[in-house]
Amino acid sequence: MSAKEQSVVLKALQQAHGRVMNIPRYLLPSGGVALAYAIKNPRDLKDIAVVRSTGIGFGTDDTLVRVLLTVVRFDADVRAVGCIRYTTEIAEIVRETLRDVAEYDPTKFPPGISSMDWGIASCCRDGVPLVIINSGTTGTEPLIRILGSTPEEVANRILIISERLTYTDI
Repeated sequence: MSAKEQSVVLKALQQAHGRVMNIPRYLLPSGGVALAYAIKNPRDLKDIAVVRSTGIGFGTDDTLVRVLLTVVRFDADVRAVGCIRYTTEIAEIVRETLRDVAEYDPTKFPPGISSMDWGIASCCRDGVPLVIINSGTTGTEPLIRILGSTPEEVANRILIISERLTYTDI
């Protein structure tokens, strides 16, 4: 990966992250706002950058990185992901707003493979959706993952969801 590719990815991530930093707290997962963006044709975690309020960088072994590595096997143009908190109320607004939503039940994964990798792949077999919902299991945080071609696209979708929700919806 060239320095120019890295620079483009990092700049796009920083701009998108800045746009979603002030979404309402009730949309934030426990780790806060996080976005990931891959260079074209990523092969491993070193090809995907993640930004959080704590910093930005390539090569972190992050859940979002694993999501993108799975998604790009089905659609190489989907190179960005962000996540928001899962509640049944938020999920309902997401379904109504974005409509192209897939869900998986992590309790039904086959033994011997990661439930998340299996879940993401099972949602992408017939095309990569805009949103993948994981309602969680004991010990794992339920999350709504928003996908897109760029971090800007992901940030736009998060902001649209944010505008549709009010605290009274939650």
